[in-house]
Amino acid sequence: MERIKKEDSRNTKLLVSNLFSKALYKIKFSDKKANQFLLSTDLLKNSVKKDLLVITILRVEKIFNELLLRPKTEAFTVVQTQGNLILTRLIKNVCEDFLTKQYGYKVKIDLQELKQSLYTKNLLRDTEIIFQVPFFALVDPKSPLFRLIYYPIYNSASISFIEALIDNLVLEIGNCVTCFLILNYSSVYSFRQTLYRSKFLSLRNFERFKNNLNWQANIKNYINRPISLYNNKHEIYVLRTSGIYCRTIYANRSKEIASLSKVSLVTIVFIELRDFVSSRLDETLFIVTKGLRFTLTSVIGQVIGLIWRGVIEGLKK
Repeated sequence: MERIKKEDSRNTKLLVSNLFSKALYKIKFSDKKANQFLLSTDLLKNSVKKDLLVITILRVEKIFNELLLRPKTEAFTVVQTQGNLILTRLIKNVCEDFLTKQYGYKVKIDLQELKQSLYTKNLLRDTEIIFQVPFFALVDPKSPLFRLIYYPIYNSASISFIEALIDNLVLEIGNCVTCFLILNYSSVYSFRQTLYRSKFLSLRNFERFKNNLNWQANIKNYINRPISLYNNKHEIYVLRTSGIYCRTIYANRSKEIASLSKVSLVTIVFIELRDFVSSRLDETLFIVTKGLRFTLTSVIGQVIGLIWRGVIEGLKK
């Protein structure tokens, strides 16, 4: 039994190594988006964006390997109970490593300030599906948490599915870090010169991009996310050598509806009201058209028949 456990552990570590090596390879060529959605990393120079994503991949891999050193049950418990804390520190470490690489000296980020960022709050709220599920699926492709969310559409986590979940985790952290930097460091012009694409050196273009990004985040927070939860859907970002794609997959997260804010719940109420009204409207139209058809075929048809017989009788005289 002990030998089987060690063999499973080696296989899992080998899978982790292969998946993250593949992610690094895709980053090397993936320098554009294949969709029209807005990402905060669009602001960065291509070389800077690749640096950020490489740092993110290495940090995520390190966390996964550290967790895999623990016994399986203990690792699951730690990820389940401390997922938010682990993900928060992971974002902080990526941010610090990234700034250190860009400026050549150690940079420290205030953890509380990081947690106040809108994108960080949104990301931590989805810790379960973004961070916990990929780890559980790596260790056990049929883990209860994975099946709770994805069954019956997905009975177990295939390697390609786990790869997509890890891609999404990496890209979400990269976006989170960039959003934090946009809000806290962009007032320094030399910072924009070092990291941002040339078109965003213009304050007007930069502010327009930031406003669009904030607008998209709020739309996602108050409208798109409640709709996705209500429809059992989840959007993930995936890496390909041809670019970054956004995919919609099945995910049962109906329990999270109860934790939505009142503003977000309004969206679901509106959908329910629309569904109710459209159903009643369909029923009303059906009854009206049925009655109209009866009137045309029965009443008007008989009247026309009587008139026609009258005309015939008149011609006979």
